Amino acid sequence: MTSVLASPAGATPRWATVPEPDGAEPLITRSWQRSIQLHGLDRAQNRPRVLTQSALRERRQALEPLLSLARSGLESLFQEIYGAGYIVLLTDAEGVAVDFIPNPSIEVEARRAGLAMGACWTEGEEGACAVGIALAEKLPITVHRTEHFLAANSELTCSAVPIFDTDGRTLAILDVSALDSPQDRQSQHLVLKMLQATARSIEDAYFLRQFEQQVVLRTGCRREFLEVCTDGLVALDEDGTILAANQRFVRSLDLSPETVRGAHLADIFELTRDELLSALNRSGAERFAWRVRRTTDLHFAQVRQPRQGVSRLAASNGARASMAPESRLRADSQHEALEVLGGADSRMQANVNRARRILDKEIAVLLLGESGTGKELFARAMHAASGRACRPFIAINCAAIPETLLESELFGYSAGAFTGARAKGVRGKIMQAHGGTLFLDEIGDMPLAMQTRLLRVLAEREVSPLGAEHAVPVDVQVISATHQALEDLVASERFRLDLYYRINGLSLTLPPLREREDRHQLIEDILAEEARRAGRPALQLSVDALEILDKQRWPGNLRQLRHALQLAVALCDGNVVRLEHLPDDLVQRQAGEPEGGWAAASARAINESNGPQMLVEALQGCQWNITIAARKLGISRSTLYRQMSRFNIIEPNRREPR
Repeated sequence: MTSVLASPAGATPRWATVPEPDGAEPLITRSWQRSIQLHGLDRAQNRPRVLTQSALRERRQALEPLLSLARSGLESLFQEIYGAGYIVLLTDAEGVAVDFIPNPSIEVEARRAGLAMGACWTEGEEGACAVGIALAEKLPITVHRTEHFLAANSELTCSAVPIFDTDGRTLAILDVSALDSPQDRQSQHLVLKMLQATARSIEDAYFLRQFEQQVVLRTGCRREFLEVCTDGLVALDEDGTILAANQRFVRSLDLSPETVRGAHLADIFELTRDELLSALNRSGAERFAWRVRRTTDLHFAQVRQPRQGVSRLAASNGARASMAPESRLRADSQHEALEVLGGADSRMQANVNRARRILDKEIAVLLLGESGTGKELFARAMHAASGRACRPFIAINCAAIPETLLESELFGYSAGAFTGARAKGVRGKIMQAHGGTLFLDEIGDMPLAMQTRLLRVLAEREVSPLGAEHAVPVDVQVISATHQALEDLVASERFRLDLYYRINGLSLTLPPLREREDRHQLIEDILAEEARRAGRPALQLSVDALEILDKQRWPGNLRQLRHALQLAVALCDGNVVRLEHLPDDLVQRQAGEPEGGWAAASARAINESNGPQMLVEALQGCQWNITIAARKLGISRSTLYRQMSRFNIIEPNRREPR
C-alpha cells in the first residue's frame, strides 16, 4: 500500500510515492515524509556531497579515539560479508563517512554511487537512507532498494546501526551497503543482525577504554555466557557509585541514564556494602549473582579490575621518552593526554592538575601565554581527556578570519540569508561543535559586535544563524586562548567585561619555553620526532649546539624551536647536530654579534656579480668541504648551502653524469 504526499502549502509542489511497509518500516515512511515536508528534497537530485580532504581530516581527528577501536570491528565484519558484494563504512554523528572499507570487486561502481570516504548520508542531503534514518530515529534499520528516497539510490541496499556513548548520544553510524541484492528485503535480515553485533562490540570496547582506570562490572542474564556475551557494562568508583553505564544495562533495568549515573550500586541491586566490597575484590574470572531491587530479576556479574600502571610510569618508559609532546598526545589514550603535557615542569603539572579537576563541569577555560606555547595543544588535550572526546573539537582563530566573515563562520546562516549564500545555508562553527568543544583562539582580537553575540550564546546556550527565524540549542565546552592581557583590553573598552567573566571560569597560564624546567627534554624530544619524520636515524646534539638552544630566549617558543630543529635535521649530514646546522640567527644572537655583524656582512658581500665565482673558488680550494669553506668565507654552513642553491652551484659528487 502507498500514499501520496504533497509538499507544504506555499512551497513548490513536489509529489512523491511514499512506501508504507509493514512491521518496523514505518521508520521509512516517516523518513520519506521528512524528506519531502521538512527537507524539501527532489527525488531526482544528484549523488551525495563529499567533503574536502581537509574537512574530512578535521572530522577524523575529532573521532580518533573511537576510530582506532572501531577499525578492527569493521575489518572483521568485512571479512564475513565482502564475498556477497558489500562494502563497510562508518559515519560520524552528522552522517559523514569517516572510515571506509571498499570491496575490490565493485570499488569503482561504489564510489560512483557515493559509497566513499567523506560522503554525507544524512536525511537532509539524501532523504530516506539507512544512515539518515539511523541518525534521526536512533534505531537499526535496513533500507532496501526503492525504499530509498532518491531515485539514484534505488538499486542500493543499506543497513545501518547507531553506536552510542554512555549518555545515549550517537557517536557514529555503522553501515553496510551493496550495489545489488535480491528483491526480497528479508535477505538482509542476517546482515543487519551481524551489523548490530559488531556495533555492540565497538560500543563495549569504547566503554572499556574510557573507563580503563576504574572498576567495571560486566553484567548479563545468563551465567554461562557472561564471559563471551556481555549485556551490561557499569563503571564504578571505589565506593560503588556508578560513574557510567552502557545503554544495554540501562534498558535492561528500564531506567534512564540520568537515574543510573551517580546512584550507588546498592540502590539498584539487593546487596550490602560488605557484599559489594567483597565482590569488587574478587578475581575477574569469578561470576556472582545479584537481584534487581525493583523486579527481583537475577543478574550475573563479573569484575574487571582497573588497569594498573597507566599515567606517569608509562610516560617515563623508553619508547615514549624520545617522543615530543605532540606525538605522545596522539599516541596516548585519552586519559593520558593531559598527563603527558605536564612533562617535568612544575607549572605545567599544576596547570594539568587544575584542568583535570574541572573536566566535564561546564566551566569555561581561558588559556593565557605567549604565542607558540601550545595553547591549542593544551585545549585539544583537555577535550581528549573529557567525556566529550568523541564529539567534535572545533578550533577557530578569531584573528585570522576577516571581520566580515567571522559572523557567518561562528554562527552560520540559513538558506537565502544574503546574496551569494549557499542554497541550503551553512552550519556555523558553534553548531558544528555541538556536544563537543569550541576552541576560540586569539579571542582578544574578536570584534566587539561578535563579542556581544558570543555572550548571548554562552548565556542562553543557543545560536541564532544569520537569517534564521528561530534559535538552535547548543551544548559546547568553551575554551578560549589569547596572548594579550584581556584586563587591559577591558580597561580600554576593546573587550566586554561581561564576556571576560563568562570565558574566564578557570584561567591557566602556559609558561614560555625559556622558563620551562624541562626545556632540555623538550629539545631532545622534538629533535627525535623531526628525525623520525625525515626518515633519519636518531640524532644527537653536540654539547655546544645544545647549549646554544638551551640559552635562547625563544620568542616563538615551541613553534620556533620546532622550526629550528626541522632545519637542523635537514642540514645535518651525520649523526650529530652541530652549530653549523642551526639557523644563523640563533647562533649569531647567542654569540652576541651586533645586527649586521661579520656574518651578515659576508653574506651581503656575496652578490650577483661576484657571488658564484667567490663561492666556487672557496669550495674548490677546500676540495668542496662545506664546513671548511663556510669557515673560510666567514659564514655558517646553512648560509653557504642557501647561497649555493641561490646560484645553482652543485657539488661535483652530486652532479648527474652526462
